[in-house]
Amino acid sequence: MAFSWILGLFLCKAVAYLQGVSVCASVNTLVAISVDRFLAICYPMTWQITSRGCRVIIATIWLFSFTLTLPWTVYFRLILIGKTTENDNLYVCREIWPNEHMGVIYFIVANLVLCYLFPLLVILICYGFIWLKVWKRELPGEGMHNNGLVQRSKVKVIKMLFVVVLVFMGSWLPLYAIFTRIKIGEPYPENSLEEFIIQVSAPVAQWLGASNSCINPVLYAFFNTKLRAGFKSVLFGQKPCCSPNVRNMVKMTSRKTISARIQTRGSSKKSTTKENAI
Repeated sequence: MAFSWILGLFLCKAVAYLQGVSVCASVNTLVAISVDRFLAICYPMTWQITSRGCRVIIATIWLFSFTLTLPWTVYFRLILIGKTTENDNLYVCREIWPNEHMGVIYFIVANLVLCYLFPLLVILICYGFIWLKVWKRELPGEGMHNNGLVQRSKVKVIKMLFVVVLVFMGSWLPLYAIFTRIKIGEPYPENSLEEFIIQVSAPVAQWLGASNSCINPVLYAFFNTKLRAGFKSVLFGQKPCCSPNVRNMVKMTSRKTISARIQTRGSSKKSTTKENAI
């Protein structure tokens, strides 16, 4: 009896704590990726991350996540709700704070702001600057060749950035909306339709939020032909150097370069012949 109660208390605290740590670490990892992309694209000559710097960033993210959700190890407790038999008690795991006001403040600051609103703001700002940089950048040959290839590439990058931000916002919005209603709103009546909807939708919202951690590679593969070619090469053992469009562009560029060199050599030979004749 005592062992089962201790095991239940340990799982009550550990599961809630590790879930909070994983969510916080996942969200802040996405923030770190967006900041790294912003610095690498907008300041390519001054920003170069090293392997040591990468390890420091990862360690900082996990240390912050372990620290931020630490109160859950204290305030998640087993509550006795009844008896199954004469010797067995029925417990449920609940988040019990010394007073309700403390729990609401912790949810707003630690969960809603630091794990959703502030990361979303940072991601929006970083990808917004990336969008401006990509849209205003003029690539070599963009002004000479009016075929729209560069313009289509810019539009594709901007679409990808927009979809990544939209998916992040939409993945976590249902979960935080449900918890905001539970924490801040008025208590809903028992056995009501609202209670039923929250109980049914909460697990789905948790799954949807956690799925955001693995959806980004799928989005990148959908928008990037080079990444799709890389996946195929890994899965099927092929070794394509690049996508067919890129290979064709390389071939055309090589042919133009060779023809230009031939013309240059021919003109230099003609000028040399004229000089000798004079």
